[in-house]
Amino acid sequence: MKLRRSPGFTLIELLVVISIIAVLASLAVPAVTGALVKGQLAQAMSNSRQIHMAAMAMAIDGATNSDPALAWPGDLKDSSDTAANSVGNFVTRLVGFDYLKAGDLKIFSTAGITAYPGGTVTGSGTGATLSTSFEDKHCAYKVYLVHDSDASNTLFLATKNYTYNEDITDLTLKPFSDKGFVVIRKGGDAAVLKKQQSKNLNLVGMLPGQSDISSPGSESASNCLQTAQK
Repeated sequence: MKLRRSPGFTLIELLVVISIIAVLASLAVPAVTGALVKGQLAQAMSNSRQIHMAAMAMAIDGATNSDPALAWPGDLKDSSDTAANSVGNFVTRLVGFDYLKAGDLKIFSTAGITAYPGGTVTGSGTGATLSTSFEDKHCAYKVYLVHDSDASNTLFLATKNYTYNEDITDLTLKPFSDKGFVVIRKGGDAAVLKKQQSKNLNLVGMLPGQSDISSPGSESASNCLQTAQK
């Protein structure tokens, strides 16, 4: 008895199947990418809350004990009466007084930003140093020079792709380019905002030293510990 062979797929049928797969893939990739970015933004907001809690705890302890070495970034002083002037100094202060551990500093990083490699702490308090120094390149955020006298809706921290009161148009800015940004204000309320909301100062908050949100001012070295890094 002679067996019949089942006919195989024709070239046209294969091309149709491949085309369908390509269309489905083109629809799925943006959805997967969008979900990934949303997850990264949510994680960045969670990390920003941890940073804020450490900074607020330090400021409360400083106010309670009248210690100028413990304060919001804009009020920080050391024995030489030198204000914190870099994100590295601010982070070292948090670690030196045990509000954060050196191993926890990965919370300052997110997508596209070099993570802190870790290290050990030598000394304590204002004399503390990190064996691997914390630099601006390790930080996904701008830390604003908030003062104790500032209102609770003053901007404390924002991801580096955001520049105060400006549209997000530069796709090279890290992290997240124009896909969204994270802000957290002195009072502790945080949000993930879209690029269309970058000029909505009711959502973003005020700059340090502002008393009226109708006068937005401009971002500069005078109110921020570091500038955006590409």
